[in-house]
Amino acid sequence: MPRGTTRSRQRPRPPAVYDLLSTPIGRRPAVRRIMADDIPDLVAEVFDPSRILPLVLVTTSSRHGDQPLVDPSDLGERLAGRADVAVLADQAASLALGHLLPEQWDTYGGDLRIFLADATERDPAERHPLIWVNRSDVENTVRHVVARLHRTATTWTTETPAPHPAARRPDTARLTDENHRLHEQLEAARHNLGAVRREKRELQLRLRDVKASATDALILPPTVFSDPARQFRYEAEQVWLWRYAENERDTWPLRPYQLGPDWLTSLTDTALDRRDILDVVADVLTNRAVDIPGRQVRPHKTRASGAAPQLVRDDGAAAWRCNVKNNSPAAPRITWWKLTDGTLELGRLSRHDDTKLR
Repeated sequence: MPRGTTRSRQRPRPPAVYDLLSTPIGRRPAVRRIMADDIPDLVAEVFDPSRILPLVLVTTSSRHGDQPLVDPSDLGERLAGRADVAVLADQAASLALGHLLPEQWDTYGGDLRIFLADATERDPAERHPLIWVNRSDVENTVRHVVARLHRTATTWTTETPAPHPAARRPDTARLTDENHRLHEQLEAARHNLGAVRREKRELQLRLRDVKASATDALILPPTVFSDPARQFRYEAEQVWLWRYAENERDTWPLRPYQLGPDWLTSLTDTALDRRDILDVVADVLTNRAVDIPGRQVRPHKTRASGAAPQLVRDDGAAAWRCNVKNNSPAAPRITWWKLTDGTLELGRLSRHDDTKLR
């Protein structure tokens, strides 16, 4: 027991995950541990017409070391003979069960399912309720299972086969069971929705990481044109298509652009990797560069230092520049003109103190 805690006089609230394998089988007479090889016999038992006790199936959670989220031994003791308890030993048993049970009865991930007596493969899934285990309140889940099976047990004895759950019950009892069934369906739906949202978030994070790592490993498009200008335009378009999904291209289109008189020459005069240059060009031509702090889009001035006005051409085009790489004062910058009609004209790759642009 952790220091500073006291033992309650009531039944202690079990932890979220139990080390089933460390508990000897002999101390859990009400609980059976089901291995993968035992699954055919378990399924046969579920559909055995002579079975008179409900069967509570406890699954394990791979996220919690292949352990159940409830204490099967504690559950078996509380049921006090009202139901049998079977716990899957590991994920191999869970997979084997999924192959043999009807699909609508899939049970895994630490959840529980109550298989009532006289079950058949034609039964709707809701007749054998799935119990979602709330990891933040396991005790409440166990109490709900025990209470539900206690209500079921009051309609028959263990000496006679169990009737259909709706047979020979007062209307109030049937309505109570229906209420609990709908509540469980709602809880299961919430659980599934939460799982879908978590999976979506995980996939989004993975996609972001993949895009980030893939950007570093961008492979140049092949050379398909002998004309350097046509080849560059082809490469720029291919990189844009690669970086933006089809549903993003309307939001981030390539703006109209042209190549300045010094652009292609400046590309051959630099030791920069052409992949890096195309990556920046894609940011500039889609106007994404202004939203990327590392690019530092800013006016290209008439002087490299000190107060100076933005360079403006006779035709009204304004000069701009941005970083190709960060944390390097002498690193190349890309410069371009923004014409009065919105067209961009790629100017040249230049150093920090190089203000030449025509």
